[in-house]
Amino acid sequence: MQNPSNQNDLEQSQILDLTSLEADFPDEDHVLDLDAIVFQDRKKRPRVLSSIKITAPDLQLVARCCIPLMLVLYFVVGMKPPLLIPIPIVIALCALFLAFHLYVYRQIKRNLFLKNNIISANQIDIAAAHMAWLIDPSDPAPMMLLVVLATIGNGMQHGFASLRSQLVITAWAAPLVCLLRMQLVGFEPIALVFVALCAFLIGYMYVLIGRNDKIRLENERRTTRLELNNYKLQQLGIALQKSELRYRNIFDNSTAAMVLLENNMRISLVNESFEKLTLYSKSELYDKKRLSDIIYRDDLERIRRFHARRKKMGGTTPTEYECKLVDKLNNIKYVIIRFNITQWHERIMATIEDITAQKKARAVLQKSSKKLRQTFALLTQSEKGYRNLFENTGTATILVEKNMRISMVNTKFTELTGYTKNEIVGKKLLSEFIERKNLFRIRRFQIKQKKKGLPLPNEYECLMIDKERKLKYVVMKTYSPPEQENSIVSFFDITERKQAEDALQEAHERLRVISTTDELTQVANRRQFNERLIGEWRHLKREGLPLSLIMCDVDCFKSYNDAYGHQSGDQCLHTIAEALKKTFKRSMDVVARYGGEEFAVIMPNTDIQGAMQLAEAARVAIEELKIPNNASVVSPYVTLSLGVSTLIPSHQLTSDAIIKDADNALYEAKRLGRNRCIAGACSQTTH
Repeated sequence: MQNPSNQNDLEQSQILDLTSLEADFPDEDHVLDLDAIVFQDRKKRPRVLSSIKITAPDLQLVARCCIPLMLVLYFVVGMKPPLLIPIPIVIALCALFLAFHLYVYRQIKRNLFLKNNIISANQIDIAAAHMAWLIDPSDPAPMMLLVVLATIGNGMQHGFASLRSQLVITAWAAPLVCLLRMQLVGFEPIALVFVALCAFLIGYMYVLIGRNDKIRLENERRTTRLELNNYKLQQLGIALQKSELRYRNIFDNSTAAMVLLENNMRISLVNESFEKLTLYSKSELYDKKRLSDIIYRDDLERIRRFHARRKKMGGTTPTEYECKLVDKLNNIKYVIIRFNITQWHERIMATIEDITAQKKARAVLQKSSKKLRQTFALLTQSEKGYRNLFENTGTATILVEKNMRISMVNTKFTELTGYTKNEIVGKKLLSEFIERKNLFRIRRFQIKQKKKGLPLPNEYECLMIDKERKLKYVVMKTYSPPEQENSIVSFFDITERKQAEDALQEAHERLRVISTTDELTQVANRRQFNERLIGEWRHLKREGLPLSLIMCDVDCFKSYNDAYGHQSGDQCLHTIAEALKKTFKRSMDVVARYGGEEFAVIMPNTDIQGAMQLAEAARVAIEELKIPNNASVVSPYVTLSLGVSTLIPSHQLTSDAIIKDADNALYEAKRLGRNRCIAGACSQTTH
């Protein structure tokens, strides 16, 4: 019985050493040959003849050329003429046969020949052999052997499948040749025996070639499997080498300290990070130091006690420990040791992470955290104070984020807008509370200020929209604390003040209108007339443009009052004033009651022709009113007399000059019979 130890040694010796193979075959692209490994001594390699097979195209050409040469020699030496075909034709056919196979040989050399052409060449060989058998004059015919040689030779050359197809051709062609020969040369029993022997020889070779083909295919499959396994083994070896190189690079270049330990915790391999951490060199560590030798003694005892308790309680052993490590200079460093234990491997990989900096940072962080908690408590107390101040400030105040979203409101703001805090905080924008036109006005103003490089004001007067869509006048003040994105916005409700201002403004306007408007006729009074005349005189003096003045007087108005009464007289003056306002439609023209029944019209930038046309239109308009005046000596209706004056204001003249000229023209119109328009003497001179 074989010794088990010897058997194990034998099994170990049968395992391929990839390292030695790598040394023998350094080229990675070289595929290992198992046959070369097993039979390293080539003289001892067994010689096996797998098959009889002609593979060289040259030998194949020689074999095919033998058919026509044997045929020609047979007929020349035998001195017997061939059947059916003369000898020259036989020689010509042999020449064609040789030419075709030379063409096939050339194409094979060029690697241009197809499979179908090879099949055609085999069929031509079989056909030529049957033709030689047919024209053989002897009985039995020796040329029958050419059929046997062509069939067996091509079958051995091209395989069992080719032989089977050629046998099918022979099975059809041979009986036909036999029948034709029986008609030509008769029947001899010995020929039948010869045919049977050839058929037996072909059948026997068919069986042998079939078995040989099966053996060859099985050998090819085995060879393929061996080559595949050989390739896989070679790729596996390369992958293992690359994997080892990759992991070794990771091990050596890792920033974490890594160490490989034996079962007794003895150090067998370390990387550079471990050397930097412990300050030991590799020569001082390998097979001389244990990992427990550099662990702080108190921590080592603590770990051992912990292991003893876990083992007693039946718990699992942890793979990570936090402890202190002592380097070569007796410096203490805080580390985390992680063990990677592989069940099938005898060694243990340990990764050591230096957390000394983290420990120190943690201590500093704890101190900072304590201060932070104290500061937070102060800030919380301060925040409560500021929140109370924000809530009880007495004005509507909000806190607005950078995107204009409201993040905090006080009670006053909710009272001002009618919304609750939940409806506003985080849901509403500041722009939603400002009336649209006012919002656009503020934005345009801010854009202009930025373009000019001027600072933005922090106070705006605008309209606010509350929940019921009512408008309220407010003063909005903004304050942005430095280095903060939030802004504090306060609103002061000035609606009542604004209403009081509007009422006061309206009262002032009414007083102004009363002070400048004639109560009876509702046109400008004498005071307004004087102010406008002086203003237009100064303006047109700067421009150098003409100013026209029309003085109007109601004809025989005293008689009208005596005849119709003062109330009818007041109504008559009111009607005349309305007609004058309709005649002088320009906004710059001023119709005024100059006094009693006299009216005056100021027309800036109007020459004498235009003034006279308008004066005549006014006279006609009053006459067309047909207000009865039986007391008039001019017409049965109320009429006007008008004096027109046009001057270009200058420094040499005053506004009194145009009044005097127009008044003189009015008196001239009355002297000439009333109900007419007369231009002033100065106007005529100017014109």
